[in-house]
Amino acid sequence: MGEFEDKILMCIDRGLNHLGETVKYVIFWHIENTFGLKRDKIPDKPEEFLRGLEGMYGSGAKIIEEDIVREIIDEFGIEANGFIEAVRKVKKATDEHGHQRTHS
Repeated sequence: MGEFEDKILMCIDRGLNHLGETVKYVIFWHIENTFGLKRDKIPDKPEEFLRGLEGMYGSGAKIIEEDIVREIIDEFGIEANGFIEAVRKVKKATDEHGHQRTHS
């Protein structure tokens, strides 16, 4: 796994930690067992991750998504209007520049 993926996963972890450690692990377990999406593949398939959150929490998934996006914005210093956009912007910047500077 590369630096981009590691940092995105770190942001996801921090965003989910607001719900508690146990809930975070239940989310990862559910998404892997329901959608076949392992935690380390989330940065490559952000749509599937969101689909999993929405399956678990319905419209409440938006609040969880906002927490994660806030962590990505803080980490990478970007502007984004959702998880998918945030991941794509960071990935594009990483691809163009070889690595992304963080703003933490």
